[in-house]
Amino acid sequence: MITTASIMDSQKLDTKLRLHFAVVKEFNVKQMLKIYSLRSKIRKDVEFNFYNAKRVEKELKGLSPKGAGICARLLLPQLVVDDVKRLIIIDNGDAIVLRDLSEMYNWDMGNNIYMGVPDPGIGKFGIYSKKFLNVYINGGNYLIDVKKVKSKNMYQKFIKYKNIYNSIFAEQDMISDIAYGQVGYLPIRFGLISPYYNDTQSDIHPFNTFFQTINLKRVDNNYSKIPLNFNEYNLQAFNPVIAHHWNAKWMDGNGMTIYRRLVQYYIFLAGIWKETCKKYPGYCKK
Repeated sequence: MITTASIMDSQKLDTKLRLHFAVVKEFNVKQMLKIYSLRSKIRKDVEFNFYNAKRVEKELKGLSPKGAGICARLLLPQLVVDDVKRLIIIDNGDAIVLRDLSEMYNWDMGNNIYMGVPDPGIGKFGIYSKKFLNVYINGGNYLIDVKKVKSKNMYQKFIKYKNIYNSIFAEQDMISDIAYGQVGYLPIRFGLISPYYNDTQSDIHPFNTFFQTINLKRVDNNYSKIPLNFNEYNLQAFNPVIAHHWNAKWMDGNGMTIYRRLVQYYIFLAGIWKETCKKYPGYCKK
């Protein structure tokens, strides 16, 4: 609800929002209605769609220690109706949306099936493609061409080859590897990682940001929208569209205060402050 509240609150009034949720585990009607209540709190013209994705609990069992929710993202494009042309995957709980998503949604995808921001995994060797993955995207927030996913039956390929991956990042390994040659980069403002793990790191010289874990020598120079040096990364950190804190979990009380305070605003806006602070006190850390 935190991430969903940020999406609903940050979009321009003329941006039509259709939100799609792949449901797994014990998710029930009561929880569905609770999410739906955000319409009355924030914006009434938002469309909510819920899909039964429990099959991934069996079909992709063991793929990721992160759980079935991660796997459900791989299935979601197969579940949506055919008039849904594209999907933006957003990492609920680890990401907040701060600006309108229309530019990301309408980005020229060319021949690509998936597009996302560069990840420190750049340069991994693809088990499926047998090639080094110089285009390797983060699996938290990315853009999908739904028609191409369906026509190439990507989900069946994920099922078939799931056992060749053994990594906490298996789902994003699969995307960048199995769709090799049809994976592209988006500007990092569409999924910006936290520059620092915490406030202390940002206060101490030599001020090395997390971006320096990315091997820029591996980034394909054909992607002109991607920074070619760390200073450009740092400058883009000022105004992201999506802030994605997988490297410093807010629920654990980590991350920079400037982002954590924004997260707390969305907890209040969603009307879930008391229950969130009780279950995940890190979100509410001052």
